[in-house]
Amino acid sequence: MQCVRCHTDNRAGRKFCAACGQALAVPCPHCACVNEPGDRFCGECGRGLTAPPDASTGALLPQSYTPAHLAEKILASR
Repeated sequence: MQCVRCHTDNRAGRKFCAACGQALAVPCPHCACVNEPGDRFCGECGRGLTAPPDASTGALLPQSYTPAHLAEKILASR
């Protein structure tokens, strides 16, 4: 991402310019609109700029991968 102040190319994912410290803009992954750092939703399309909590941690709920018959057996044995 290129800094708007000093035009230095910065690696993807940086929040601040490595050369001058300017906050870098956040492009929307859906519509590519440039948003301000700290924005949680896109000003153009309204979609979230951050991943949902479960997606970012990679955590899955047990209900999503436990077969129903096994879940019943586990709950019955409590």
